[in-house]
Amino acid sequence: MSIKLSESPVKLVSGNESERELNRIKDFVNKIYDSAGYSKTPWRGFNYDEWSTWFYYEQDGEILAVMRIVEKKPWNLIPLELALIVDEEKKYPYRRYAVIEEKVADWNSVAFVSTHEGWRAAKKTFRAVAKFCIDQDYSIVYGMYPLALKSIGLFYKKSGAVDSHRYFDRVFYPGFSLKGKPCILNVIELEKETLQKIASKAS
Repeated sequence: MSIKLSESPVKLVSGNESERELNRIKDFVNKIYDSAGYSKTPWRGFNYDEWSTWFYYEQDGEILAVMRIVEKKPWNLIPLELALIVDEEKKYPYRRYAVIEEKVADWNSVAFVSTHEGWRAAKKTFRAVAKFCIDQDYSIVYGMYPLALKSIGLFYKKSGAVDSHRYFDRVFYPGFSLKGKPCILNVIELEKETLQKIASKAS
């Protein structure tokens, strides 16, 4: 069962709730990613549902924007931890980041239709997610965006996200490409003060 956030067109559903609704949301994300030129890879196939909360903006029965928060627990991995660190000189064996922090989460699966309405829906969804993160008392939220897709990076940066000071190396997933080229990702972070500013913005 999805929950509509008060005075907001944004709905949320946890990853262990309505399978039908979750499949509808995931199908939308897959469709947007396919149209953007992302490839599929089993290295991104980890099931995060147990720790996930999905947010989606719906208008006249049509989904316009989707985002997801995956909460970090001592016994799970978030998307940031499953990515591999880029090592262009191949000096080291493959490495991953380990997030050993409490009250943090990973903000991912950002997808919206490429129209004015879609951009507006994405901004409203972004604010709803930020408010949720504040309500959950997260001290910091991480995310990743592809260097080749400037619109997503701009979306994060305009909202106050900064390149991560903790996880500053670029990362990738084996076999994951964007428009036929390896998809290299930059890690960003949003601290509590930034989340509060995003959540407080007027719609």
